[in-house]
Amino acid sequence: MVARSLSLPVLVSVLAAAGAVLAGGCAAHLKPVPAGETGVGELAFVGLGAVDEDAVRDGLGLSHARELGQPFARFLVALDRRRVRGYYVRRGFFAVTVETDVRERGGRADVSFRIVEGARARVLRVEVVGLPPDPAVDAAALRARVPLADGAPFDHDGYALAPPALVAALQALGYPWARVDGVVLADPVRAAAVIRLTVDAGPRAMFGKVTVNGAPPGLGGAIAARIEVRPGQRFSPRALDATRAALYELGRLALVRVEPDRATRGEVVDVVVTVAAAPRHELRLGGGVGADPLAFEVRGRAIYGVAAWPWPLTTARSELRPALVYQRDDGDLAPRLDASATLDRLDLIRPRYSGTVEASFSYLAVEAFTSYGPRLRLTARTPTYRRAVQLTAGWQLGVVGYRDVSPVVDAATATRLGLDRVERLGAFEQSVIVDRRDDRVAPRRGLYVELRAEEGTRAAGGALTYLRLAPEARGYLAGGPVVLAARARTGTLIGDVPATRRFFAGGANSQRGFPERHLAPFAAGLVDGERLDVPYGGAAMVELSAELRFPMPQLRYLGRLAGAAFVDGGDVTEAWDQLALGALHWAGGLGLRLPTPVGAVRFDLGYRLTRSGAGEPRPGERFAYHLSVGEAF
Repeated sequence: MVARSLSLPVLVSVLAAAGAVLAGGCAAHLKPVPAGETGVGELAFVGLGAVDEDAVRDGLGLSHARELGQPFARFLVALDRRRVRGYYVRRGFFAVTVETDVRERGGRADVSFRIVEGARARVLRVEVVGLPPDPAVDAAALRARVPLADGAPFDHDGYALAPPALVAALQALGYPWARVDGVVLADPVRAAAVIRLTVDAGPRAMFGKVTVNGAPPGLGGAIAARIEVRPGQRFSPRALDATRAALYELGRLALVRVEPDRATRGEVVDVVVTVAAAPRHELRLGGGVGADPLAFEVRGRAIYGVAAWPWPLTTARSELRPALVYQRDDGDLAPRLDASATLDRLDLIRPRYSGTVEASFSYLAVEAFTSYGPRLRLTARTPTYRRAVQLTAGWQLGVVGYRDVSPVVDAATATRLGLDRVERLGAFEQSVIVDRRDDRVAPRRGLYVELRAEEGTRAAGGALTYLRLAPEARGYLAGGPVVLAARARTGTLIGDVPATRRFFAGGANSQRGFPERHLAPFAAGLVDGERLDVPYGGAAMVELSAELRFPMPQLRYLGRLAGAAFVDGGDVTEAWDQLALGALHWAGGLGLRLPTPVGAVRFDLGYRLTRSGAGEPRPGERFAYHLSVGEAF
């Protein structure tokens, strides 16, 4: 969403209250103890220097008793003395000594911890013993899985990660029964430690029979086609994980467990797959509001789905998306509606191939016109190859009518755009997607490439002949907590260009120096004495973006914010040869991101750097504000 302006709340009273809390110190957190009881007073640490005092204090029972107003108890002093010593020992201070002193005053008991830290131990070596005589088991590679280097300071957290890391490595080599026991041989005098990891690998095993329990009626074949475990195959946790992921991707199961049968510890491992069906009926309701420099919008969404209807491998779904838009330029109130009914089919022709039949009706009011009409669409999708590449092919046929054409669009332009008639659009469409991102919501590394093609032709039932191509590429590179993201996308239309398939740029996910859709060829004129710019789209588009994403200090109530600095370039023209790649519309800006369970809430401020004069889209306007959910790309 886009917001034109923001107002800052008055925070004087909040800041004053925060200052009072800070001035009051820890006493502000104390609760009164019952009458006649002695409370916990100050907790002091003498000699503490190598570790974080706040971390030590927060882990003490006396600290919790003090905050909750509980009476002082001497047994907590002894327990906390052991806790402080254990905190040091886990960090390699094996010779640490901790003494305590208690002084009562004014109904409170102050406790002092006197600490002699000593030297922090270093890891002399890590010994991995008991490995099987198997050429596939590389002792050096297993040693590298232990996150403690020889000579590094000892840390119990790193040591605790070693046994499960070695077990995982051995299981990946075909040892399902592997166990690893660890012991730390500590020398407090020499401040040294030897870590000994004893391996009991057990036999190397093969997969045996696979048993499926709980398969819903009609899904047995689909489940069997997604089981990656093969009898006689070398045991592999990856095959178990791949089976689990593939079964969840069915979208029809609420529970999936893929587990080796541990009844015997032999060279053959049977696998038990347990599944449970998800609820057949699903209802989702949602809505939202949004604003940009030119419009206010209220949206709603309702989805109702029924699984296994009318056949076991199909899911029927209906969706309604109403919206009401207030255009500030001309004061119009425009409704929008998108209603659809779809039927999704699993395992179309072959396992993991899928297909969709969709019938929809749309009523869409935009700046230049209102379009409306029905559409029928058929789509087939291939399985995702190596979880990275997917192919899609489809056919669509629809009828589009136009009304409420803007008065600034002259008759000649309306005829050229096809706004003076009802159009029958039939097209074949294809897409290729290569997705190597590490995360689809908030990627930090990887590459994403997409190519979409649409061929309008009489063979598809349409009256217009055209070709629409829209390739896009994104890349992500992380350096510590900072991420550099980049995107390039283009689009071209050749032939009889339908008005509803034209390109637009601008907005929260595009060139952020413009309001949504307003970087495009436009018609301009006076309506009631005021200038009105009405974009109607172009047949050629290019967009370039680069964004540096970085963390920011954590705020107490908002959590950890993230920031971004971005540069966006782009243009949309009537034809490809009119694009001037050396003179694009450029904008720079800064943004904030607030992480939420549904994605980052994003605020961006864009400033147009070039081409803001007369004859350009939105002449004289340089700033645009954008509020949305999720990253721009």
